[in-house]
Amino acid sequence: MKVSVVIPSYHRPEALRFCLAAIAAQVRPPDECIVAIRDDDQESAALLEDASWVTVVTVDRPGAVHAMTAGALASTGSVIAFTDDDARPHPDWIARLVATFDADPRIAAVGGRDVIFDGDHRRPVTLTTDVGRLTWFGRLVGNHHRGEGGPRDVVVLKGVNSSYRRESLALPAGLRGAGTQIHFEVAMGLHIVTSGGRLVYDSSIQVDHHPAERQDADKREAPPASAIAGHAYNLTMSIAMLGMPRLLLRCLYAIGIGDAAMPGLGRAAVLALQRSPHVMVRLRGAVAGNLAATRDALQGRRPTFIRPEPVE
Repeated sequence: MKVSVVIPSYHRPEALRFCLAAIAAQVRPPDECIVAIRDDDQESAALLEDASWVTVVTVDRPGAVHAMTAGALASTGSVIAFTDDDARPHPDWIARLVATFDADPRIAAVGGRDVIFDGDHRRPVTLTTDVGRLTWFGRLVGNHHRGEGGPRDVVVLKGVNSSYRRESLALPAGLRGAGTQIHFEVAMGLHIVTSGGRLVYDSSIQVDHHPAERQDADKREAPPASAIAGHAYNLTMSIAMLGMPRLLLRCLYAIGIGDAAMPGLGRAAVLALQRSPHVMVRLRGAVAGNLAATRDALQGRRPTFIRPEPVE
């Protein structure tokens, strides 16, 4: 089993340095490591000049998914693993991914927990076995950073700690967002599930995640309404792949109640009473994005996908 590791990176050379050191320390080294950077990212390009074991791919379009796609298309592995430049995979990361794939040829994708750090300190979290699923009415339950327990089937893997068999990998095109294009993983997971494949999450497969500043408009703490609209659009458009009833349920839930980061009318009212900041910005963006996705889906649009070519 040949493993390619793909790392999208943009203007975060110091974080990338630590990530590459963690990849170099794997007990089961990757067969190739590909870093996809923007053509204007001179700092990262300079860092990579000294990493002769890394293949560098440049892209001229913004967005993490574009970088991941370029890296995957340049890869030659039968398994393509992804992590972020601000993550540091544990030394047994690749070994555990490979062992899980080896256990069952029906497994199309494998991922695990990202242990989040604030500075040098591990963020305290309450662990749960409820990870990577969609409710019947369209609420996304992530919790990948809080997962505990052994392998289990899920419908969504988090991009920072994920891997795919080459023949199962399909990266979405046409999603919204100039930067992280949040919820692209939902489209990837549902593409596999609706094709009869399995996604497996195992909390023992870990990366340390040191969230770095995003170099785009989609800031972690206070994203603008346009970014929130992109998040909502991507999630609802992905759920449209499950059929019209699930799309309509998602739309009703999203606008009537909503998610924590993308509130609908009900959740926004509660947040306003709690004096939570930026409520109206989030509500405006979420409603706009969900309505736009529902309209586009009703007109027959669905996510499109790009797949790497088979290799011998």
